[in-house]
Amino acid sequence: MSISGLGGLGGLVSGMDSKTLVDKLMMIESQPLVKMQQQQKKTELRKGLYQEINASLLKLKTAVSALSDPQKLLAKKMASSDDKVVTAKMANADKIVTGTYNIDVTQLASAWTSRSGSITTFANPTTKELGWSGTFKIQTGDGSTSQTSKDITIVATDRLTDIATKINSALEDSADAKAMKIKATVVDNTLILNSTETGAGRTVQVLNDASGIFQTGKLGMTDASGNFTAATAGQNSKFSVNGVNVERTKNTGLTDVIMGVDLTLLKSGEPTTSLNVTEDFEASEKVIRDFITAYNDTTELINARMNEQPVAGATTDTFMSKGLLRGDSALYNIQSTLREITGKQFTSSSMFKTLNSIGIEVDKADNGVAGKLTLNSTKLREAMTQNPSEVMKVFFVDSDGNDKLDEKDSGTGNGLAGMMYNKLFMLTDTTTTTYGVTSAPKGLLPSRMNLMDTQIKSFTDTMEAFNRRLGMRRKTLEAQFTSMEMMLQQSNASASFMQARMGTQ
Repeated sequence: MSISGLGGLGGLVSGMDSKTLVDKLMMIESQPLVKMQQQQKKTELRKGLYQEINASLLKLKTAVSALSDPQKLLAKKMASSDDKVVTAKMANADKIVTGTYNIDVTQLASAWTSRSGSITTFANPTTKELGWSGTFKIQTGDGSTSQTSKDITIVATDRLTDIATKINSALEDSADAKAMKIKATVVDNTLILNSTETGAGRTVQVLNDASGIFQTGKLGMTDASGNFTAATAGQNSKFSVNGVNVERTKNTGLTDVIMGVDLTLLKSGEPTTSLNVTEDFEASEKVIRDFITAYNDTTELINARMNEQPVAGATTDTFMSKGLLRGDSALYNIQSTLREITGKQFTSSSMFKTLNSIGIEVDKADNGVAGKLTLNSTKLREAMTQNPSEVMKVFFVDSDGNDKLDEKDSGTGNGLAGMMYNKLFMLTDTTTTTYGVTSAPKGLLPSRMNLMDTQIKSFTDTMEAFNRRLGMRRKTLEAQFTSMEMMLQQSNASASFMQARMGTQ
Protein backbone atom coordinates (compact mmCIF):
# COMPACT_ATOMS: atom_id res chain seq x y z
CA MET A 1 0.00 0.00 0.00
CA SER A 2 1.29 3.46 -0.89
CA ILE A 3 0.26 6.77 0.70
CA SER A 4 0.49 9.83 -1.53
CA GLY A 5 -1.11 12.44 0.75
CA LEU A 6 -3.74 13.19 3.38
CA GLY A 7 -6.64 13.75 1.05
CA GLY A 8 -9.06 10.96 2.01
CA LEU A 9 -6.28 8.63 3.24
CA GLY A 10 -5.06 10.46 6.35
CA GLY A 11 -4.78 8.05 9.31
CA LEU A 12 -5.24 4.95 7.20
CA VAL A 13 -2.29 3.27 8.91
CA SER A 14 -2.13 5.10 12.25
CA GLY A 15 -5.84 5.33 12.78
CA MET A 16 -5.55 9.10 13.39
CA ASP A 17 -7.69 11.63 11.48
CA SER A 18 -4.65 13.48 10.21
CA LYS A 19 -6.62 15.91 8.00
CA THR A 20 -8.76 17.09 10.91
CA LEU A 21 -5.65 17.48 13.08
CA VAL A 22 -4.00 19.67 10.39
CA ASP A 23 -7.17 21.76 10.03
CA LYS A 24 -7.30 22.37 13.79
CA LEU A 25 -3.63 23.23 13.94
CA MET A 26 -4.11 25.68 11.09
CA MET A 27 -7.06 27.29 12.89
CA ILE A 28 -4.81 27.96 15.85
CA GLU A 29 -2.05 29.39 13.66
CA SER A 30 -4.64 31.55 11.82
CA GLN A 31 -5.70 33.47 14.92
CA PRO A 32 -3.45 36.49 14.14
CA LEU A 33 -5.08 36.65 10.69
CA VAL A 34 -8.53 36.79 12.25
CA LYS A 35 -7.44 39.66 14.47
CA MET A 36 -5.99 41.53 11.50
CA GLN A 37 -9.25 41.08 9.58
CA GLN A 38 -11.18 42.47 12.55
CA GLN A 39 -8.82 45.43 12.86
CA GLN A 40 -9.07 46.15 9.14
CA LYS A 41 -12.86 46.02 9.30
CA LYS A 42 -12.90 48.48 12.21
CA THR A 43 -10.61 50.82 10.31
CA GLU A 44 -12.91 50.67 7.26
CA LEU A 45 -15.94 51.40 9.42
CA ARG A 46 -14.15 54.25 11.21
CA LYS A 47 -13.23 55.76 7.84
CA GLY A 48 -16.89 55.51 6.81
CA LEU A 49 -17.90 57.48 9.89
CA TYR A 50 -15.33 60.18 9.10
CA GLN A 51 -16.68 60.33 5.53
CA GLU A 52 -20.14 60.86 6.98
CA ILE A 53 -18.89 63.72 9.18
CA ASN A 54 -16.92 65.21 6.28
CA ALA A 55 -19.99 65.17 4.01
CA SER A 56 -22.00 66.97 6.67
CA LEU A 57 -19.29 69.61 7.06
CA LEU A 58 -19.18 70.16 3.28
CA LYS A 59 -22.94 70.66 3.25
CA LEU A 60 -22.55 73.18 6.08
CA LYS A 61 -19.75 74.91 4.12
CA THR A 62 -22.11 75.35 1.16
CA ALA A 63 -24.78 76.85 3.43
CA VAL A 64 -22.22 79.18 5.01
CA SER A 65 -21.05 80.30 1.57
CA ALA A 66 -24.60 81.33 0.71
CA LEU A 67 -24.57 83.68 3.72
CA SER A 68 -21.80 85.68 2.03
CA ASP A 69 -23.88 86.29 -1.11
CA PRO A 70 -25.89 89.55 -0.93
CA GLN A 71 -27.92 88.37 -3.92
CA LYS A 72 -29.35 85.69 -1.63
CA LEU A 73 -29.23 87.29 1.79
CA LEU A 74 -30.46 90.73 0.70
CA ALA A 75 -32.86 89.45 -1.96
CA LYS A 76 -35.49 91.84 -3.30
CA LYS A 77 -38.88 91.27 -4.86
CA MET A 78 -39.48 93.09 -8.13
CA ALA A 79 -43.04 93.34 -9.41
CA SER A 80 -43.81 94.99 -12.74
CA SER A 81 -47.34 96.25 -13.26
CA ASP A 82 -47.03 95.03 -16.87
CA ASP A 83 -44.39 92.38 -17.50
CA LYS A 84 -45.09 92.57 -21.24
CA VAL A 85 -43.57 96.06 -21.22
CA VAL A 86 -40.85 96.00 -18.53
CA THR A 87 -39.28 93.26 -16.41
CA ALA A 88 -36.50 93.49 -13.86
CA LYS A 89 -34.19 91.34 -11.77
CA MET A 90 -31.46 91.91 -9.22
CA ALA A 91 -28.04 92.99 -10.45
CA ASN A 92 -26.52 93.99 -7.08
CA ALA A 93 -28.96 93.32 -4.28
CA ASP A 94 -26.97 95.25 -1.70
CA LYS A 95 -27.21 98.43 -3.80
CA ILE A 96 -30.93 98.28 -4.56
CA VAL A 97 -33.12 100.89 -2.92
CA THR A 98 -36.66 99.68 -2.31
CA GLY A 99 -39.52 101.78 -3.66
CA THR A 100 -41.63 102.37 -6.76
CA TYR A 101 -40.10 103.27 -10.13
CA ASN A 102 -42.44 104.58 -12.87
CA ILE A 103 -41.16 103.72 -16.33
CA ASP A 104 -42.38 105.05 -19.69
CA VAL A 105 -40.94 103.32 -22.79
CA THR A 106 -41.23 105.46 -25.94
CA GLN A 107 -38.87 103.53 -28.22
CA LEU A 108 -37.15 100.14 -28.24
CA ALA A 109 -33.60 99.69 -29.48
CA SER A 110 -33.29 97.94 -32.84
CA ALA A 111 -30.44 96.66 -35.01
CA TRP A 112 -29.18 97.74 -38.42
CA THR A 113 -30.50 95.44 -41.17
CA SER A 114 -30.54 95.20 -44.94
CA ARG A 115 -31.90 92.62 -47.38
CA SER A 116 -31.63 91.89 -51.07
CA GLY A 117 -34.51 91.44 -53.42
CA SER A 118 -35.77 87.92 -54.02
CA ILE A 119 -33.29 86.14 -56.31
CA THR A 120 -35.22 84.29 -59.03
CA THR A 121 -32.71 84.14 -61.89
CA PHE A 122 -30.04 81.43 -61.72
CA ALA A 123 -27.26 80.30 -64.06
CA ASN A 124 -28.34 76.75 -63.21
CA PRO A 125 -31.99 76.59 -62.09
CA THR A 126 -31.57 73.00 -60.89
CA THR A 127 -28.68 73.66 -58.51
CA LYS A 128 -29.50 77.38 -58.04
CA GLU A 129 -25.92 78.30 -58.90
CA LEU A 130 -25.79 82.04 -59.53
CA GLY A 131 -22.98 82.25 -62.05
CA TRP A 132 -21.50 85.31 -60.29
CA SER A 133 -17.83 85.77 -59.51
CA GLY A 134 -15.83 88.46 -57.78
CA THR A 135 -14.10 89.57 -54.60
CA PHE A 136 -15.15 92.17 -52.00
CA LYS A 137 -14.83 93.14 -48.35
CA ILE A 138 -17.33 94.31 -45.73
CA GLN A 139 -16.57 97.17 -43.38
CA THR A 140 -18.53 98.08 -40.25
CA GLY A 141 -18.25 101.09 -37.97
CA ASP A 142 -19.84 102.59 -34.84
CA GLY A 143 -18.94 106.23 -35.40
CA SER A 144 -15.58 106.03 -33.65
CA THR A 145 -13.92 102.83 -34.86
CA SER A 146 -14.23 100.63 -37.95
CA GLN A 147 -13.49 97.00 -38.74
CA THR A 148 -12.88 95.34 -42.10
CA SER A 149 -13.37 91.71 -43.11
CA LYS A 150 -10.94 89.58 -45.02
CA ASP A 151 -11.43 89.17 -48.76
CA ILE A 152 -14.65 87.36 -49.64
CA THR A 153 -14.36 85.56 -53.00
CA ILE A 154 -17.45 84.41 -54.88
CA VAL A 155 -17.22 81.83 -57.70
CA ALA A 156 -19.67 80.99 -60.49
CA THR A 157 -20.87 77.76 -58.83
CA ASP A 158 -21.84 79.51 -55.58
CA ARG A 159 -25.46 79.62 -54.49
CA LEU A 160 -26.99 82.34 -52.33
CA THR A 161 -26.47 80.19 -49.23
CA ASP A 162 -22.78 79.80 -50.15
CA ILE A 163 -22.42 83.59 -50.33
CA ALA A 164 -23.98 83.93 -46.83
CA THR A 165 -21.65 81.24 -45.47
CA LYS A 166 -18.57 82.90 -46.96
CA ILE A 167 -19.61 86.29 -45.58
CA ASN A 168 -20.09 84.85 -42.08
CA SER A 169 -16.76 83.03 -42.24
CA ALA A 170 -14.93 86.21 -43.21
CA LEU A 171 -16.74 88.26 -40.57
CA GLU A 172 -15.96 85.75 -37.82
CA ASP A 173 -12.29 85.85 -38.76
CA SER A 174 -11.81 89.43 -39.90
CA ALA A 175 -8.63 91.17 -40.98
CA ASP A 176 -7.81 92.01 -37.35
CA ALA A 177 -8.73 88.50 -36.15
CA LYS A 178 -11.71 89.80 -34.20
CA ALA A 179 -15.28 88.75 -34.95
CA MET A 180 -17.39 91.47 -36.55
CA LYS A 181 -20.82 92.22 -35.14
CA ILE A 182 -22.84 91.37 -38.24
CA LYS A 183 -24.34 88.16 -39.64
CA ALA A 184 -25.68 86.98 -43.01
CA THR A 185 -28.54 84.56 -43.61
CA VAL A 186 -30.90 83.53 -46.39
CA VAL A 187 -34.70 83.52 -46.20
CA ASP A 188 -36.76 82.49 -49.24
CA ASN A 189 -34.01 83.31 -51.80
CA THR A 190 -33.33 86.65 -50.06
CA LEU A 191 -29.95 87.55 -48.52
CA ILE A 192 -30.32 89.34 -45.19
CA LEU A 193 -27.56 91.15 -43.29
CA ASN A 194 -28.18 91.97 -39.63
CA SER A 195 -26.12 93.69 -36.99
CA THR A 196 -25.81 91.46 -33.94
CA GLU A 197 -26.04 94.51 -31.67
CA THR A 198 -28.82 97.03 -31.35
CA GLY A 199 -28.34 100.78 -31.24
CA ALA A 200 -27.99 103.83 -33.45
CA GLY A 201 -24.85 104.90 -35.31
CA ARG A 202 -23.76 101.58 -36.81
CA THR A 203 -22.59 101.77 -40.43
CA VAL A 204 -21.99 98.98 -42.94
CA GLN A 205 -20.29 99.31 -46.35
CA VAL A 206 -19.14 96.94 -49.10
CA LEU A 207 -15.58 97.64 -50.31
CA ASN A 208 -13.86 96.80 -53.61
CA ASP A 209 -16.97 95.23 -55.17
CA ALA A 210 -15.65 95.62 -58.72
CA SER A 211 -17.89 92.84 -60.03
CA GLY A 212 -21.00 94.52 -58.60
CA ILE A 213 -22.10 91.50 -56.54
CA PHE A 214 -24.09 93.77 -54.19
CA GLN A 215 -25.20 96.25 -56.83
CA THR A 216 -28.21 96.58 -59.13
CA GLY A 217 -28.67 93.55 -61.39
CA LYS A 218 -27.45 91.12 -58.75
CA LEU A 219 -28.17 91.52 -55.03
CA GLY A 220 -29.31 95.12 -55.48
CA MET A 221 -28.34 96.19 -51.96
CA THR A 222 -25.73 98.96 -52.52
CA ASP A 223 -24.85 101.76 -54.88
CA ALA A 224 -21.65 101.83 -56.91
CA SER A 225 -19.74 103.16 -53.90
CA GLY A 226 -20.79 100.22 -51.73
CA ASN A 227 -23.23 102.19 -49.57
CA PHE A 228 -26.37 100.30 -48.65
CA THR A 229 -29.37 101.97 -50.24
CA ALA A 230 -32.27 100.17 -48.60
CA ALA A 231 -30.93 99.50 -45.11
CA THR A 232 -32.93 100.05 -41.93
CA ALA A 233 -30.81 101.99 -39.47
CA GLY A 234 -30.49 100.81 -35.89
CA GLN A 235 -31.95 102.93 -33.12
CA ASN A 236 -31.49 103.38 -29.39
CA SER A 237 -34.03 102.64 -26.73
CA LYS A 238 -35.68 105.72 -25.22
CA PHE A 239 -37.53 105.70 -21.93
CA SER A 240 -37.91 107.57 -18.67
CA VAL A 241 -37.67 106.48 -15.04
CA ASN A 242 -39.46 108.63 -12.50
CA GLY A 243 -39.35 111.50 -14.98
CA VAL A 244 -35.65 111.14 -15.86
CA ASN A 245 -35.13 110.64 -19.62
CA VAL A 246 -32.82 107.76 -20.51
CA GLU A 247 -31.34 106.58 -23.81
CA ARG A 248 -29.41 103.34 -24.27
CA THR A 249 -28.15 101.24 -27.18
CA LYS A 250 -29.96 98.08 -26.04
CA ASN A 251 -33.16 96.78 -24.44
CA THR A 252 -31.75 94.14 -22.11
CA GLY A 253 -29.11 94.01 -19.40
CA LEU A 254 -29.71 97.65 -18.44
CA THR A 255 -27.82 97.60 -15.14
CA ASP A 256 -26.73 101.25 -15.14
CA VAL A 257 -30.16 102.89 -14.96
CA ILE A 258 -31.71 102.03 -11.59
CA MET A 259 -29.08 101.34 -8.94
CA GLY A 260 -28.64 97.57 -8.43
CA VAL A 261 -31.44 96.65 -10.88
CA ASP A 262 -31.18 94.82 -14.21
CA LEU A 263 -33.92 96.18 -16.51
CA THR A 264 -35.38 94.65 -19.67
CA LEU A 265 -37.56 96.66 -22.05
CA LEU A 266 -40.04 94.61 -24.08
CA LYS A 267 -42.60 96.99 -25.59
CA SER A 268 -42.96 100.70 -26.30
CA GLY A 269 -45.88 103.12 -26.51
CA GLU A 270 -47.77 101.64 -23.57
CA PRO A 271 -49.07 103.41 -20.43
CA THR A 272 -46.66 103.99 -17.56
CA THR A 273 -45.35 100.77 -16.02
CA SER A 274 -44.71 100.71 -12.28
CA LEU A 275 -41.82 98.63 -10.93
CA ASN A 276 -42.28 97.96 -7.22
CA VAL A 277 -39.14 96.87 -5.36
CA THR A 278 -39.54 95.42 -1.85
CA GLU A 279 -37.50 93.33 0.57
CA ASP A 280 -37.85 89.59 -0.03
CA PHE A 281 -37.85 88.52 3.60
CA GLU A 282 -38.89 84.95 2.72
CA ALA A 283 -35.87 84.43 0.47
CA SER A 284 -33.49 86.00 2.99
CA GLU A 285 -34.91 83.93 5.82
CA LYS A 286 -34.61 80.72 3.78
CA VAL A 287 -30.87 81.25 3.33
CA ILE A 288 -30.46 81.65 7.08
CA ARG A 289 -32.72 78.69 7.88
CA ASP A 290 -30.73 76.52 5.45
CA PHE A 291 -27.59 77.43 7.37
CA ILE A 292 -29.22 76.69 10.74
CA THR A 293 -30.47 73.33 9.46
CA ALA A 294 -27.04 72.35 8.14
CA TYR A 295 -25.38 73.54 11.37
CA ASN A 296 -27.82 71.61 13.59
CA ASP A 297 -27.53 68.46 11.46
CA THR A 298 -23.75 68.58 11.78
CA THR A 299 -23.90 69.27 15.51
CA GLU A 300 -26.37 66.43 16.05
CA LEU A 301 -24.24 63.99 14.04
CA ILE A 302 -21.05 64.87 15.90
CA ASN A 303 -22.80 64.58 19.28
CA ALA A 304 -24.19 61.18 18.31
CA ARG A 305 -20.86 59.77 17.15
CA MET A 306 -18.95 61.13 20.15
CA ASN A 307 -21.36 59.71 22.73
CA GLU A 308 -22.77 56.45 21.33
CA GLN A 309 -21.86 53.22 23.15
CA PRO A 310 -20.31 50.16 21.45
CA VAL A 311 -22.74 47.29 20.81
CA ALA A 312 -21.54 43.99 22.26
CA GLY A 313 -21.62 41.05 19.83
CA ALA A 314 -22.49 43.30 16.87
CA THR A 315 -22.61 41.50 13.52
CA THR A 316 -23.79 44.20 11.09
CA ASP A 317 -21.83 47.22 9.90
CA THR A 318 -24.38 49.58 11.43
CA PHE A 319 -23.97 48.17 14.93
CA MET A 320 -20.25 47.42 14.59
CA SER A 321 -19.73 51.13 13.76
CA LYS A 322 -21.26 52.33 16.99
CA GLY A 323 -18.78 53.59 19.54
CA LEU A 324 -15.83 53.70 17.13
CA LEU A 325 -15.63 57.51 17.43
CA ARG A 326 -16.67 57.72 21.06
CA GLY A 327 -14.65 60.50 22.72
CA ASP A 328 -12.82 61.21 19.43
CA SER A 329 -10.53 64.23 19.91
CA ALA A 330 -10.97 65.50 16.34
CA LEU A 331 -14.74 65.59 16.70
CA TYR A 332 -14.44 67.32 20.05
CA ASN A 333 -12.25 70.02 18.48
CA ILE A 334 -14.67 70.47 15.55
CA GLN A 335 -17.64 70.78 17.90
CA SER A 336 -15.82 73.29 20.11
CA THR A 337 -14.74 75.39 17.11
CA LEU A 338 -18.24 75.61 15.65
CA ARG A 339 -19.77 76.58 18.99
CA GLU A 340 -17.05 79.17 19.61
CA ILE A 341 -17.67 80.88 16.26
CA THR A 342 -21.46 81.07 16.69
CA GLY A 343 -20.94 82.66 20.08
CA LYS A 344 -18.49 85.31 18.88
CA GLN A 345 -18.95 89.07 19.03
CA PHE A 346 -18.38 90.27 15.47
CA THR A 347 -16.74 93.62 14.79
CA SER A 348 -17.92 93.63 11.17
CA SER A 349 -21.16 95.50 11.94
CA SER A 350 -21.49 98.75 13.84
CA MET A 351 -25.10 97.98 14.74
CA PHE A 352 -25.37 94.22 15.36
CA LYS A 353 -22.58 92.43 17.22
CA THR A 354 -23.85 88.89 17.75
CA LEU A 355 -26.03 86.31 16.02
CA ASN A 356 -28.48 86.66 18.88
CA SER A 357 -28.94 90.36 18.07
CA ILE A 358 -30.41 89.44 14.66
CA GLY A 359 -32.54 86.52 15.86
CA ILE A 360 -30.22 83.50 15.62
CA GLU A 361 -30.33 82.01 19.09
CA VAL A 362 -29.18 78.90 20.94
CA ASP A 363 -32.02 76.40 21.18
CA LYS A 364 -33.02 76.34 24.85
CA ALA A 365 -35.14 73.18 24.56
CA ASP A 366 -32.35 71.24 26.31
CA ASN A 367 -30.89 74.24 28.12
CA GLY A 368 -28.43 74.63 25.24
CA VAL A 369 -26.63 71.35 25.95
CA ALA A 370 -26.77 70.15 22.33
CA GLY A 371 -25.63 73.55 21.07
CA LYS A 372 -28.24 73.72 18.34
CA LEU A 373 -29.46 77.01 16.86
CA THR A 374 -32.96 78.32 16.26
CA LEU A 375 -34.33 81.36 14.42
CA ASN A 376 -36.49 84.11 15.88
CA SER A 377 -38.18 85.28 12.64
CA THR A 378 -39.71 88.37 14.22
CA LYS A 379 -36.36 89.56 15.53
CA LEU A 380 -34.68 88.88 12.18
CA ARG A 381 -37.28 90.84 10.22
CA GLU A 382 -37.00 93.75 12.62
CA ALA A 383 -33.23 93.83 12.05
CA MET A 384 -33.63 93.47 8.27
CA THR A 385 -36.19 96.29 8.22
CA GLN A 386 -34.02 98.50 10.39
CA ASN A 387 -30.81 98.09 8.38
CA PRO A 388 -30.36 95.15 5.98
CA SER A 389 -26.79 96.17 5.08
CA GLU A 390 -25.70 95.91 8.72
CA VAL A 391 -27.33 92.48 8.97
CA MET A 392 -25.30 91.47 5.92
CA LYS A 393 -22.13 92.63 7.68
CA VAL A 394 -22.81 90.28 10.60
CA PHE A 395 -22.50 87.44 8.10
CA PHE A 396 -19.79 88.71 5.76
CA VAL A 397 -17.44 91.60 5.06
CA ASP A 398 -14.85 91.05 2.35
CA SER A 399 -11.21 91.80 3.26
CA ASP A 400 -9.63 92.20 -0.15
CA GLY A 401 -12.45 93.48 -2.35
CA ASN A 402 -12.78 90.38 -4.51
CA ASP A 403 -16.37 89.82 -3.31
CA LYS A 404 -15.81 86.19 -2.40
CA LEU A 405 -14.83 84.09 0.58
CA ASP A 406 -11.14 83.27 0.85
CA GLU A 407 -8.43 82.63 3.41
CA LYS A 408 -8.09 86.36 4.13
CA ASP A 409 -11.68 86.56 5.43
CA SER A 410 -11.15 84.73 8.70
CA GLY A 411 -11.46 87.27 11.51
CA THR A 412 -14.33 88.66 13.57
CA GLY A 413 -14.27 91.66 11.24
CA ASN A 414 -15.25 89.35 8.38
CA GLY A 415 -18.43 88.08 10.03
CA LEU A 416 -19.79 84.61 10.70
CA ALA A 417 -19.44 83.34 7.11
CA GLY A 418 -15.82 84.47 6.84
CA MET A 419 -14.75 82.80 10.07
CA MET A 420 -16.75 79.58 9.75
CA TYR A 421 -16.02 79.04 6.05
CA ASN A 422 -12.28 79.19 6.67
CA LYS A 423 -12.49 76.76 9.59
CA LEU A 424 -14.60 74.36 7.55
CA PHE A 425 -12.18 74.67 4.64
CA MET A 426 -9.27 73.74 6.92
CA LEU A 427 -11.23 70.70 8.10
CA THR A 428 -12.27 69.42 4.65
CA ASP A 429 -9.52 70.65 2.28
CA THR A 430 -8.53 67.85 -0.14
CA THR A 431 -5.59 69.64 -1.76
CA THR A 432 -2.38 67.80 -0.99
CA THR A 433 0.89 68.84 0.56
CA THR A 434 4.17 66.93 0.50
CA TYR A 435 6.14 65.80 3.54
CA GLY A 436 9.44 64.42 2.28
CA VAL A 437 8.40 61.73 -0.20
CA THR A 438 4.85 61.44 1.15
CA SER A 439 1.83 63.46 0.04
CA ALA A 440 -1.31 63.89 2.09
CA PRO A 441 -4.44 66.09 2.08
CA LYS A 442 -4.20 69.33 4.07
CA GLY A 443 -7.65 69.08 5.67
CA LEU A 444 -7.98 67.38 9.05
CA LEU A 445 -10.61 64.84 8.04
CA PRO A 446 -9.26 64.05 4.56
CA SER A 447 -5.78 63.54 6.08
CA ARG A 448 -7.21 61.12 8.65
CA MET A 449 -9.12 59.23 5.97
CA ASN A 450 -5.97 59.11 3.86
CA LEU A 451 -4.07 57.62 6.83
CA MET A 452 -6.81 55.02 7.23
CA ASP A 453 -6.52 54.12 3.54
CA THR A 454 -2.83 53.52 4.16
CA GLN A 455 -3.62 51.36 7.19
CA ILE A 456 -6.24 49.37 5.28
CA LYS A 457 -3.76 48.70 2.48
CA SER A 458 -1.11 47.71 5.01
CA PHE A 459 -3.53 45.23 6.59
CA THR A 460 -4.28 43.80 3.14
CA ASP A 461 -0.59 43.40 2.28
CA THR A 462 0.20 41.84 5.68
CA MET A 463 -2.73 39.41 5.45
CA GLU A 464 -1.76 38.35 1.94
CA ALA A 465 1.79 37.60 3.14
CA PHE A 466 0.42 35.82 6.22
CA ASN A 467 -1.89 33.70 4.04
CA ARG A 468 1.08 32.67 1.91
CA ARG A 469 2.94 31.60 5.05
CA LEU A 470 -0.14 29.68 6.24
CA GLY A 471 -0.31 27.87 2.93
CA MET A 472 3.32 26.85 3.25
CA ARG A 473 2.75 25.77 6.87
CA ARG A 474 -0.20 23.57 5.83
CA LYS A 475 1.92 21.87 3.21
CA THR A 476 4.66 21.27 5.79
CA LEU A 477 2.20 19.71 8.27
CA GLU A 478 0.61 17.57 5.58
CA ALA A 479 4.04 16.37 4.48
CA GLN A 480 5.00 15.51 8.08
CA PHE A 481 1.81 13.52 8.69
CA THR A 482 2.21 11.77 5.34
CA SER A 483 5.80 10.88 6.22
CA MET A 484 4.63 9.53 9.59
CA GLU A 485 2.00 7.33 7.93
CA MET A 486 4.59 6.01 5.48
CA MET A 487 7.01 5.21 8.31
CA LEU A 488 4.26 3.41 10.22
CA GLN A 489 3.39 1.49 7.06
CA GLN A 490 6.99 0.43 6.61
CA SER A 491 7.24 -0.51 10.32
CA ASN A 492 4.08 -2.61 10.13
CA ALA A 493 5.34 -4.31 6.99
CA SER A 494 8.63 -5.19 8.67
CA ALA A 495 6.82 -6.57 11.71
CA SER A 496 4.59 -8.71 9.56
CA PHE A 497 7.61 -10.05 7.68
CA MET A 498 9.37 -11.00 10.91
CA GLN A 499 6.29 -12.74 12.25
CA ALA A 500 5.94 -14.66 9.03
CA ARG A 501 9.59 -15.77 9.14
CA MET A 502 9.31 -16.86 12.74
CA GLY A 503 6.18 -18.82 12.01
CA THR A 504 7.92 -20.91 9.39
CA GLN A 505 10.72 -22.06 11.69
